[in-house]
Amino acid sequence: MGWTYPNGVNRKQLIAQRVEGWERDNGEIQVKSTCLKHCYRGGVFSGVLWSVWERTFTKNGEEAQPSERWIQCDLLRCDRGEWGYKDIEESMGPYYFSCPLGYLELVPFDRYGGNAEWREQVIEHHRRRAEKRQCRAIIV
Repeated sequence: MGWTYPNGVNRKQLIAQRVEGWERDNGEIQVKSTCLKHCYRGGVFSGVLWSVWERTFTKNGEEAQPSERWIQCDLLRCDRGEWGYKDIEESMGPYYFSCPLGYLELVPFDRYGGNAEWREQVIEHHRRRAEKRQCRAIIV
């Protein structure tokens, strides 16, 4: 898939668009998607927007089917003054591992599934970063 560039938005506006929830009602079931948490990790012209989403399905105020949760990875970049994104879900195994560890806890693998190999790489990424910080502290 390619990149999407909404017209005339800055990074802050793009992030707001990407984490905005929505509701749909087909007459029988109401579907609601909500961003539970999000963060941007990156620089001035590019980065990664991590978000945790929950989708609920209700009928007459009752749960119609089990809720779904997933981790979303949106690559963001500015190209010639225009901000765009490329969205990747956890199940697609993004080659980005800076996802906050707490997000893995918000989407328990045993309940919601996901990509076990990618999750292991995220945990390893954070372990290596902590190790580097500890080494720097010893040197100083």
